[in-house]
Amino acid sequence: MRRALAFAALVLLLCGSAAGAAPPAPAASQARSLWEVWPRVRVSPADPWALKHRELRVALATLQQRHPGLITLVEEGVSSEGRKIPALRLGHGPTGVLLWSQMHGDEPTATSALLDLLNWLGASPADPAAQQVLSKLTLWIIPMLNPDGAERTQRRNAQEVDINRDALRLASPEGRFLKALRDQVQPVFGYNLHNQNPNLRAGLTGDQVAIALLSVPGDEALTETPGTRRTKQLAVRVRELVEPLAPGRVSRYDMDYTARAFGDSMTRWGTSTLLIETGGWVGAEEAQRLVRLNFVALAGSLTAIADGSLETVRAEAYPQIPLNERDALTTLVVRNVRLVGGRALPPFPADLAFLVPGAFSGDSPRRREPSLIEVGDLTHLRGLAELDATGLLAVPWPTPPGDWAALRESLSSRGLLATDEAKLLAAVHAQGEAAVARPGFAGAVLLYRADRAGTLTLEGAVLRGRLVGGKLAATGQGVGSPTDWR
Repeated sequence: MRRALAFAALVLLLCGSAAGAAPPAPAASQARSLWEVWPRVRVSPADPWALKHRELRVALATLQQRHPGLITLVEEGVSSEGRKIPALRLGHGPTGVLLWSQMHGDEPTATSALLDLLNWLGASPADPAAQQVLSKLTLWIIPMLNPDGAERTQRRNAQEVDINRDALRLASPEGRFLKALRDQVQPVFGYNLHNQNPNLRAGLTGDQVAIALLSVPGDEALTETPGTRRTKQLAVRVRELVEPLAPGRVSRYDMDYTARAFGDSMTRWGTSTLLIETGGWVGAEEAQRLVRLNFVALAGSLTAIADGSLETVRAEAYPQIPLNERDALTTLVVRNVRLVGGRALPPFPADLAFLVPGAFSGDSPRRREPSLIEVGDLTHLRGLAELDATGLLAVPWPTPPGDWAALRESLSSRGLLATDEAKLLAAVHAQGEAAVARPGFAGAVLLYRADRAGTLTLEGAVLRGRLVGGKLAATGQGVGSPTDWR
């Protein structure tokens, strides 16, 4: 009954907004405004991973003091280890929206963006968009569902349970709290906020994914219902907001229905849910750029619900959002080398791919050290940085390398800064299996160039997944800066 009333209220809200309100701003214009306002309303830390439970509680208390009456702490859950989990309420409109973040403890980007969203709503009394959100919607926000995991920067909670796979059994106190809040307030919309593997591309032709979106299905058949159609519209609106700021960096999350997952269960229970996954955007201030994009996505899409413009968005554009392309992006690709692979085999032509892990581990075993991840024909793979190594000889070198200067000194002591190929191959072969270039190899890869006389001279190396040495320059995918609206 409550869901029916909520849906009826939403219909009246949208119709009334369309009839009596000023026309809503186009998505690109709204994105520009939100992008520009973010530095003025930002309260999030420079490093989202530094925001732990204690710092979050301090930030929320500060916001409550700064904006009296804006934020109500309606309920507190308790984590497995006894940390309080705040649930917040803002606004007084007829349409309920539930947003929850960091159910995986190592996925904090949206948590920071939610703090900035709260401050924007409180600090913008003259902004019609912010005031419409507060007057037309009631927001229920859990900014950090898994404080125990956040404390350890790990995916799972203190029970080592993946909360996002606990929607049926409800073995975790955090999962029970989220389910109880949803059942209590029966929101029309849900926002499931995560981080994803940063080494994904937006389709076969796109760049590194910054934001991935999914209209979360509610059954195995992926049936389109009025609710999932609305979240498809919501995903399209988020893309319209974010794409001008991050061209070629918005994708569609490639996930099937999973009954025990919370997003799928929310949709099945009647709360139509949009999944927003934050990826990567390599370069200076990457974390802040991603928080800023999340802020634009959240503030802009909530405004679209509040002002009724969501109903004008074409759900049919949802399949046009390019899918996440997996196994297509890595940190560094060195192309066209002659590789000394090891095992006393002759050099052969190959490409080399290296991965430098970040703070986010994802749902697979975490790689803790930079390493070589693939050898061979890697034309399918794109690097955030790439080196055309045509004419270079690549040599795996397993001795713990330290830094570039220490590596050079070690090689100099062996007479290997400038040498001939036979001596170099003998030195590599003497290392045995430790000098085999294979996935998981974490040593240095030395890069030599031969002169006309056949002397090999060290020009650089890949050290801990990064190109060093100064004589070789990698190219990137044009990271640059976000679109300059000014």
